[in-house]
Amino acid sequence: RGWDDYGDLDVTGAVVLVVAGEPDGELFNGPYATTYQSAAYKADEAKRRGAVAVLTVVDGDAGTSAWRRETSGANHTRTLTPGSAELTLSGAVNRDVAAEMGVDLASLKPRLETGDFRAFALETRITASAEESVEILRTHNLLARITGAERPNEVVIYSAHWDHVGVKDDAAGDDKVFNGAWDNASGTIGVVEMARQLKAAPTPKRTFVFAHMAAEEMGLLGAYAYVADPVYPLETTVADINIDMLPLSGPTRDVPIFGKGQNSLEDDLQALAEQEGRYVSDDGQPEQNFYYRSDHFPFARAGVPALMPWHGVDWVEGGREAGLAAWKAKFGADYHRPSDEWSADWDLRSAVENLTLLYRLGLDLANGDEWPTWKPTSEFGQVRDRSAAARR
Repeated sequence: RGWDDYGDLDVTGAVVLVVAGEPDGELFNGPYATTYQSAAYKADEAKRRGAVAVLTVVDGDAGTSAWRRETSGANHTRTLTPGSAELTLSGAVNRDVAAEMGVDLASLKPRLETGDFRAFALETRITASAEESVEILRTHNLLARITGAERPNEVVIYSAHWDHVGVKDDAAGDDKVFNGAWDNASGTIGVVEMARQLKAAPTPKRTFVFAHMAAEEMGLLGAYAYVADPVYPLETTVADINIDMLPLSGPTRDVPIFGKGQNSLEDDLQALAEQEGRYVSDDGQPEQNFYYRSDHFPFARAGVPALMPWHGVDWVEGGREAGLAAWKAKFGADYHRPSDEWSADWDLRSAVENLTLLYRLGLDLANGDEWPTWKPTSEFGQVRDRSAAARR
């Protein structure tokens, strides 16, 4: 994208201050954020350049909602993501503290939007002390496979996460158990049923792997652990198709996906959807940054083309107005709440529709010789290109 905040500044051994988010505009994919806006990417980049710590500058004083959002999880247990930057310190400062350090956010803002900003050194030293206790929790990813008959080392992965957020003593009401029936027992049973159906089909040319990932709700830890130490080489992993919360409604015309515009898997899915009179769309919620929030993302970050379908709202019976209202009501009532429990009233017709499309997509990939590709505007294509020789 031709964007370089650091310029020639050497930050070896330094504390780097960064501003949250990314500039507006089409250079950074418009309303849908890129991975460059994430705190994780900024930490990785600082670490690559030799920094020892990163502090995020929050545009607000100590009493604003922006600062409360930034610090709301400060007393929570931190999880260490496999493969992430191991910085000595990370944290945040508000606008007033940044000003005392020599950063006038108001005057910097116009330059942050244009691309002519370059990092500068501050005449500030930081002294910090910390205490920590370490708790190791042991859990497992569960993998199964159907070995390909002709090219067994080329792998198509179906993934879903099998954890939820457990028991919360401070939950309102008497029910403290977060069962996670929709999020994500529905996804795990989708992968099980996918394995059952594909096992009944003729043996594919490429290998299928069915992955139930652990600790997604703690920060995609199971998927990150797999990508950091993969069982099957990422270079010859054809794609990851992730299922996180199957849709629960009547038939829909739309097949929303996370990360529309990222890779050619969406084009393959569109072709299959058109055969059913359906169409692929974006998820409709750019503010949620959904593409970076489930188990497909560690694969994408490592260059593996990844796809995750979402919930259709353009109902065949009732249209978009009825579908969107029902979706908002369901999500608002049950997402990450104890009320997320199985019900015999679930309408699984849309789930079956989507699973059938994903079944056909996986079969086409497993019986073909094509390698899905990243779109020119995707930030992940350059990662995949580094291993191109392994796929020739």
